[in-house]
Amino acid sequence: MIATFDVDQPSCIGCGTCWVSNPQHFREHQVGEEYKAATTGHAVADQASLRLAAEGCPSLSIHLFDAEGRMIYPTSEQRAERERQAAW
Repeated sequence: MIATFDVDQPSCIGCGTCWVSNPQHFREHQVGEEYKAATTGHAVADQASLRLAAEGCPSLSIHLFDAEGRMIYPTSEQRAERERQAAW
């Protein structure tokens, strides 16, 4: 069960998928010359759409946490693979 969520802005590529499909959870945020995703600050309203947004994020920048604060998405394996690919 998703209790909270956050966006890792340094890894966000600003594709906009999250804020277009889930405006209740995400918004665009200007960082310098770029636009990145940011949370709206609202509580988790729809588990399914939030999960789809996280799974659809090409840079794995949407992080989902359970009630104990453990990251449930992306998994440690997925984060390690992202880091491996980024290090090429």
